[in-house]
Amino acid sequence: MLDTDPSDGPPDGGWAFVAASDGAADLLGTLTELNAERAYTRSDLSERSGVPLKTLYLDGLLDEFVDLGALVRADDESDDESEPQYRVAGDSDLLDAARAFDDAYRAD
Repeated sequence: MLDTDPSDGPPDGGWAFVAASDGAADLLGTLTELNAERAYTRSDLSERSGVPLKTLYLDGLLDEFVDLGALVRADDESDDESEPQYRVAGDSDLLDAARAFDDAYRAD
């Protein structure tokens, strides 16, 4: 969920989104390291990223990352009985840019 006043509207850009959203930076960093061939539950993503499950689910952070194209649903969305599963989008420009930023930072 965004830490800004909702009347301000959504952040203007990617950096503002990451800065204003609880857990976004931690989740983004985690997604850059995950296997795109494997499905992950909300619980898996919470544990791996250190972002509380409540933030991922109730605050809508996972939905934000799906909307941004960094995650895709990997389950039958109509099945209310099982925990939703997600895959890292292998063709995500957002994740490619995050990886490039991480590589550039580590190179200095």
